[in-house]
Amino acid sequence: MDEPQKLKVLLVGKAAPDRGGIPTFLEMLRTGELSRLADVELLNVAHAGTPEGGKFTGGNIRRTLADARAVRRMAKGRDVVHIHSALAPTVTIIRAALLAAAGRSAGAAVVMHAHGGELRSWLSSDRRRRFLRRALRPVAKVVAVWSAGLDMLQEVFPGERSVLVDNGIELERWHPGPRDHSPPRILYVGLLTPRKGVLDLAKASKILRERGVPHELRMLGGTPDEGPAAEAEVRDNLPEWADLLGRREPEDVPGVYSDADIFCLPSWWEAQPLSILEAMGSGLPVVATDVGDVGRLVEDGRTGFVVPVKDPERLADALEKLLADAGARRAMGDAGRERAEEHFSAEVTARSLERIYREVTARS
Repeated sequence: MDEPQKLKVLLVGKAAPDRGGIPTFLEMLRTGELSRLADVELLNVAHAGTPEGGKFTGGNIRRTLADARAVRRMAKGRDVVHIHSALAPTVTIIRAALLAAAGRSAGAAVVMHAHGGELRSWLSSDRRRRFLRRALRPVAKVVAVWSAGLDMLQEVFPGERSVLVDNGIELERWHPGPRDHSPPRILYVGLLTPRKGVLDLAKASKILRERGVPHELRMLGGTPDEGPAAEAEVRDNLPEWADLLGRREPEDVPGVYSDADIFCLPSWWEAQPLSILEAMGSGLPVVATDVGDVGRLVEDGRTGFVVPVKDPERLADALEKLLADAGARRAMGDAGRERAEEHFSAEVTARSLERIYREVTARS
């Protein structure tokens, strides 16, 4: 039997030079297994200048209108427009809705990928749920990346219109390093903003220093979507021993993970963080807060530790267990790598998305 013809898919989202989960995910789809299963093209809507994410500004309005025109132009002749968005706050939803309408008006089926954990707190009322339902009327399928997000989205888009697709990583890019540095190295990878819990990690590091637990604290990341003020707040409150690694090109990031001993993500909210999967692929034990699907990714006590949000003392306790025991670090890191191989590969993600594309095009 002949293989079905490849569908033509337009990916829409903020890619490099932006950093973070969505750009990383888009690059994986553009160059990985999905590009074998479908004819994939990317419309990169990242912009230069000061980030203004989620803000109602003249610049954002102009960029959104320009991006909607670009979506309509590039979607012509395409089967699917696959939009990637945090889908919160209100301004971001309006933007996503305009891009979806543009794609649908060009004759393509539209898939909306909801990446942000913030959506859960935003959808706090029936009025907001009704607003989201109306805004995404042109969308055939809404994809959640974490289980609580799926439960929440199914209240807005019931039945089969919303679906869960786990994030995945290209495992061949990520490799365990020696994991035996003296003193051990704690690594954070993410945007420099208080909502990522970076200052909670700084407090935990101070607690560990007071306890006489030797360690290095390394942070890889740059300016968040909400702008430079959030980054400045983080920088102004970090201990002097924190090593800020800045931003790195994507091809250099695996080496940063391999040069660490423990990964820590103390966020206040997340969906299904790619950084945790990258750390697991790199053989690192993970200490992370109990938000989003972190508890599904990290098996507490086996591949790392899951701790409460905004609790530097408990964060320090979990980190200390790993800092003091190189054998535990290696065993948990190996278990995390095995778990990533079994459940969170890019191939599994790509096949799930290709099935969704076939489904929505068959109905349109």
